[in-house]
Amino acid sequence: QLAVSFGPVSGSLAMSPNTWVIEMPTQKARSHPFPRRISPYRAPSLNRDAFTREPPSGPSRNYDHPVFEDIRTILSVLKASGLMPIYEQVSNYEVGPPNKTNEFYSFFVRGVVHALTIFNIYSLFTPNSAQLFYSYRETDNVNQWIELLLCILTYTLTVFVCARNTKRMIRIMNEILELDEAIRRQFGANLNQDFGFSVKFLVGIAASQTYIIVLKIYAVQGVITSTSYILLAFYAIQNGLTATYIVFASALLRIVYIRFHFINQLLNGYTYGQQQKRKGNGGGRQQRGGSYPSPSPSPAIMEHFPEDSLFIYRMHNKLLRIYKGINDCCNLILVSFLGYSFYTVTTNCYNLFVQITAKGMVSPNILQWCLAWLCLHVSLLALLSRSCGLTTREANATSQILSRVYAKCRDYQNIIDKFLTKSIKQEVQFTAYGFFAIDNSTLFKIFSAVTTYLVILIQFKQLEDSKGEDLVPEST
Repeated sequence: QLAVSFGPVSGSLAMSPNTWVIEMPTQKARSHPFPRRISPYRAPSLNRDAFTREPPSGPSRNYDHPVFEDIRTILSVLKASGLMPIYEQVSNYEVGPPNKTNEFYSFFVRGVVHALTIFNIYSLFTPNSAQLFYSYRETDNVNQWIELLLCILTYTLTVFVCARNTKRMIRIMNEILELDEAIRRQFGANLNQDFGFSVKFLVGIAASQTYIIVLKIYAVQGVITSTSYILLAFYAIQNGLTATYIVFASALLRIVYIRFHFINQLLNGYTYGQQQKRKGNGGGRQQRGGSYPSPSPSPAIMEHFPEDSLFIYRMHNKLLRIYKGINDCCNLILVSFLGYSFYTVTTNCYNLFVQITAKGMVSPNILQWCLAWLCLHVSLLALLSRSCGLTTREANATSQILSRVYAKCRDYQNIIDKFLTKSIKQEVQFTAYGFFAIDNSTLFKIFSAVTTYLVILIQFKQLEDSKGEDLVPEST
């Protein structure tokens, strides 16, 4: 046996809260289809769909870690667009900064983006873009102009923030990889999950932007100029990449959520309910020679709590640091995107109301345009709200589970007291630059505000209609 110390080195092989014993696998163990459980404690309660067993060890080779393999598609899109650094794979559990060639490529792409942004802003203030603005009412041109300007501002801010946070994002990825490596060594489990939702959202974003641009082209009267084509194409790219980054932020939060859930499942084995289940089953199942993750809850032995708790506390602290790091990298982008989404949802809901209540012929083009925008932004807001809400709830659930362990055994209350004292002083929430928290209630709050503004806009529309009807007899 090899003693590995995470604190002061103990002179004996007796286990202490700062010491783990790692059993070196034999040749027979290596050929076993399931890995040995490196931790000498009980098998954790795991979800078969979320956590997979580590494959048999073989010749060492460099490959992407499963957690980033699941989001490879969305990472490739962000790398190609310059929003993510083209990092180097140093080892299975470490990524390095981009080399000079990749760094120059990202710098060049960002330069092209900023040049096109300046060109499009200039075009908005010239008559060249006038043919792109069609409206049911004259005042709606202003709304479309503001919406286009907010889109440009949001994407430009996204590019600027991503360029500034290149090193921070690589550090977050390495911290996730280090955490997964520690879990693999301790419990023999890979905490990866199928992130198929990210690919589905990418396909949906591409399809919706293509459909919106086709509708816009068909609605333009006359021959479309080259300036209008550039403005339309870059407008679609800006919307698509901004939405892609929101999906990427949601995927990162889902990764953190899975790891919070893992440590909560470990702690849940020490709660009163699980301990009672263990007594009813005549003792927990412990496999001599190592165990592996089980899909059913497995109660823990309380004597192992000091050793497990130290590892879990460190995991929790590191996850909180990763959680805060993701928030710091995305907060400015989230503020801008939420403002842009709020304005887009409000204006499109208003346009739908105008079309539905119009006395003349309803325009199918405008109806399809509004519905496409609403589907895109509502789905992104729902994804972001759900991911933030799940991760925040799981991060705060750790102290609640520990409270149940606290009531179970008085012998280890001093260990739990330190963690609970820190948790009380530490508020865990995902915010938009500190202005407001993003959670499951965010979508409801946004639609409440949209409803309020819709009532105001409808009242102004009715006032405008009444003035127009009063002017008709005077002109005749």
